[in-house]
Amino acid sequence: MILGSIVTVIVFNIYALYMQIVKGIQVGNSPAPNVVMIGVIVAMLIAIWVFFSMKLEVWIDKDGIHYRFFPMIFKNKIISNVEIQRFEIRKYNPLLDYGGWGIKKRFKWGRAYNVSGNIGLQLYLKNGKKVLFGTQRSQAIMYAMDEMMKSKTGNFKYQ
Repeated sequence: MILGSIVTVIVFNIYALYMQIVKGIQVGNSPAPNVVMIGVIVAMLIAIWVFFSMKLEVWIDKDGIHYRFFPMIFKNKIISNVEIQRFEIRKYNPLLDYGGWGIKKRFKWGRAYNVSGNIGLQLYLKNGKKVLFGTQRSQAIMYAMDEMMKSKTGNFKYQ
């Protein structure tokens, strides 16, 4: 839906620019200046670039879960293994549970980082927060989580 809206805005602005510059015909009762329409086209092209360049990177090592979500989160972030109370691989509905894909936050399920699919690694942190990472490789992430938590001292619960 977002992509369709962006493309529609671009096409309309190109049409309006063509009519105003080449044909000399105003589009609408109070047309926007040409520089505004060019700015809208550039902004929408940047939005398309952001949309198609989104990439969620998650990797797990003995220290915890490292992640970044390009281009929204440039710097690597980490959730330390000592912050994790428990985890589970769960099926979720991106639209109903979080309102879509990307970086989302909902009261019931906490924060989500996802780009596609409906399977995720749900973390329950000791501070009461919840974090979900979408994954296409649920078995691999479960294995990595088990290995990470083996290196952690203390009690740990998982589902």
